Amino acid sequence: MDILKRAILFSIRKRDKSLTLFLLLALITLFTTVGFSVLTAAQTAAARLRETVGASFTLQGKPVDFDFSRDGDHYSTQLAPVSQQMIDAITNKKEIKGYNACQTAPVYSSDLYFTSGASYGTIAANTATEWNRTFNNGTLTLDRGKHLAGEGHGMALISRELAKENDLDVGDSISLSLSKDDFVANAVTLQIAGIYVSDPDMEFDLDTIFTGHDSYWELTGDTPGTYSGSVDFFVTDPARLELVIEQIRKEASVRWDDYILQADDTEYKGIASQLTSMKRLTTLLIVSSVVVSAVILFLILSMRIKSRIHEIGILLAVGGSKGAVIMQFMTEAIVLLFLAILVSCPISYGAAVQIETFLQNRIGVISIAVPVHRLLLQYAAETAIILFGVAAASYPIIKRKPKEILSQMS
Repeated sequence: MDILKRAILFSIRKRDKSLTLFLLLALITLFTTVGFSVLTAAQTAAARLRETVGASFTLQGKPVDFDFSRDGDHYSTQLAPVSQQMIDAITNKKEIKGYNACQTAPVYSSDLYFTSGASYGTIAANTATEWNRTFNNGTLTLDRGKHLAGEGHGMALISRELAKENDLDVGDSISLSLSKDDFVANAVTLQIAGIYVSDPDMEFDLDTIFTGHDSYWELTGDTPGTYSGSVDFFVTDPARLELVIEQIRKEASVRWDDYILQADDTEYKGIASQLTSMKRLTTLLIVSSVVVSAVILFLILSMRIKSRIHEIGILLAVGGSKGAVIMQFMTEAIVLLFLAILVSCPISYGAAVQIETFLQNRIGVISIAVPVHRLLLQYAAETAIILFGVAAASYPIIKRKPKEILSQMS
């Protein structure tokens, strides 16, 4: 208790010196707290990113034929078909969390006016429209209704512009055909399950009608279970995308001479690179600030203790122990550290909130939190560093005898 009392009285009496050490400790605590908070947030965001941000690869057949329509309005490229057996062989891998097959064809309609003014639109069949690339990347969003899942037999999604042009809404029906001259031939009737909207800054064919594969096969007469377009496979861990593709090339029973595998992790890499850069920069700043702060702290403690040689000599001369002297110096520093922690806590919180807002505008969803256990670990580490610094700074003086110290002052 006497040591604590003397430490407090000395700090009050030597306000200027105590204030200098207090400010240094407060800055060290503040920068370290904010730095580790940002680093923790970046690591958490990276882990969450690997779970939520889509990364996929596309399996697509190579072109085998070109087909021109009889009226010359359009032409289509025939690709090597992807079979359901091939898809199942790939989706059996535990790294694959799902897939979406997509195939398209031009269609005509006797009761639709297409927004482009052309006589035909496009039907796009999907395993699950929610996983379609245009919905994944934000080009399209569902305005009302629901997405199509499974084979989606007899259902369709149309654009808001196409619905407005033809006075249609969810629950209405449309008829589509492959023939321009005979709308009855190979015609199907689809019920509108949802209306989508397109990002005005992105180009998209608003005459595209999304539907399921059952309706597509019924309309085109293609063999069910074969896909004439592409198949997107979504992986559970974007960081392992290249490794998964390599494994599939080796293990899946596919004639790769007829097919193309293409990775798509642009979105993940774009955000992940920013998070990685932020983690590296934050780590560098933390290490640099800790090293520089530790050096400055040691120098200040050394000067602080050297200036008290006369006091040390008297304490030792009157029977005080070296341990008690060092304990007092340590107590003085710990008291100032405690005050620095009290002051830095609200400032750290305010700084973390501002940094969180800034990073959300730059990167997206990110949350900066200050876990209590990490704070306690940080404060314990700071305490240990200060105790070691005081002991190291005191040693050159304390190792001398009281007479040597007093003679030096005389």
